[in-house]
Amino acid sequence: MTSIKLNKLRQSYTDACIGFLIAPSKIQRSLLFAVGVVLIASLGAENAYAGAGTFGNACSKMLLLVEGAFGALVAAVAGVAAILAAALGGFKMAWSLVVVSIGAFILRSWIQLFQGSCV
Repeated sequence: MTSIKLNKLRQSYTDACIGFLIAPSKIQRSLLFAVGVVLIASLGAENAYAGAGTFGNACSKMLLLVEGAFGALVAAVAGVAAILAAALGGFKMAWSLVVVSIGAFILRSWIQLFQGSCV
């Protein structure tokens, strides 16, 4: 009796797993598209702006760290590491360290360009 229930449970579990691996049908895709459109329309653009609230506070604190003494330390260490990497023949590593060094100074502009301004 228990083996029959166990086999049915195993079969239903296997069918469910296989169902997730198969591409969704047209009805399922249409339903997912409609749910996405409803969510976007109901939330509106004012909720997409993350300049205020928790994200704004976290963004401001992070930028204060990166643009302050910590950012200068990161840029200096990246610059020295880039010189050492170039001297040892790691030119690809040297370029990535130069990008990190410059990124510490342009981070606020980068965030304002793509996510709006921080508080």
